[in-house]
Amino acid sequence: MADARNGTRPHVVHLSNLHHWDDVRVFQRECCTLSQHGFRVTLIAKSSTARTESNVEIVPAPPLRGRVHRILFGIPRALSAAWKQRADFYHLHDPELVLLAPILRLRGARVIFDAHEDLPVQVLHKHYLTTATRRLASLLAKALCWTASRSCDHIIAATSTIAEQFPSKKTTIVHNYPKLMDKVDDATPYQERSHSIVYVGGISTSRGIREMLSALEFLPEPWHLTLAGPVNPPTLLDELQEFPGWTRVDFHGRVTPDEARKLVAQARIGFVTLHPTPAYVDALPTKLFEYMAAGIPAVVSDFPLWRDIVESLDCGILVDPNDTSAIAEAAKALIEDPARAEQMGQNGRRAIAGEINWSREKEKLLNVYQSALSKDDSMQA
Repeated sequence: MADARNGTRPHVVHLSNLHHWDDVRVFQRECCTLSQHGFRVTLIAKSSTARTESNVEIVPAPPLRGRVHRILFGIPRALSAAWKQRADFYHLHDPELVLLAPILRLRGARVIFDAHEDLPVQVLHKHYLTTATRRLASLLAKALCWTASRSCDHIIAATSTIAEQFPSKKTTIVHNYPKLMDKVDDATPYQERSHSIVYVGGISTSRGIREMLSALEFLPEPWHLTLAGPVNPPTLLDELQEFPGWTRVDFHGRVTPDEARKLVAQARIGFVTLHPTPAYVDALPTKLFEYMAAGIPAVVSDFPLWRDIVESLDCGILVDPNDTSAIAEAAKALIEDPARAEQMGQNGRRAIAGEINWSREKEKLLNVYQSALSKDDSMQA
């Protein structure tokens, strides 16, 4: 295995058929961190072109049509692309890719699985599946977790709940906290920002878009909703444009992370009113951290994990995400008391500058890799 101390950088390949190359966790957090700390990093993910960004080599993996194509064609394609790299580490970001772990280890590579979600629980709430299909999918998800536990050298989990699916002795929790550099300069004082409520991220029914638009109708002019992110399914956009509140929406579609931060930086309130599905209830609210970093308060779904953050830091207002009137009333409370809203934003920003940031989490990530290198050194000694 390559050794940075001997003049050769250990080669890490991050692999995904599902994520876009500029995914915040995959690229912005993990790939860039490893590149900055002496690793040669290649990212195989959705991209239109091959290029190098932040010293990370991007190898395009063209989009696949649907879940069946991901399984039938995505897995062998990912194996072919990964095998060509002859890397020291393979870092897998899609659950089905753990099936490649035994093959990739044949070359003496270390294989790490990055568990972003509690997959066995999540698939039970996929409403487009029949009850029987959901149960079967959950069993298959558990089988993939079992496979990862036994075939991968290490598991990185995004939350403590996700980590419970895997052996504790080979699992490290790496929270998806924002980088300190993600903080937005306070060039525009809070009270001088536009009368904007912002939502940045995937736009779908389960993420509360209908409730956000409905709540907007009850808010005073000139307040509007700044909306950025991909709409899923794309046909949903036609329905959303029929809402009376759509006339007060500034819609940007999919934007880059830098563009998203600029939009958040100009807003006064953030929406994080995702529905209570396992995919969200047991996950850390990345959007909330982004709003905190920008110094704005948020209207937040009242989930136990999220409640602990919001109440302890006093950085937002908790609501039932299915209750349009509750969302509207929370936004009104922040609009009508700008001093309180600004204070909540400052509270969140201090927390990001203190403990809730990537500077601590990246040390856990680096330790996983350095520990593997140390083991190899000891075996070769």
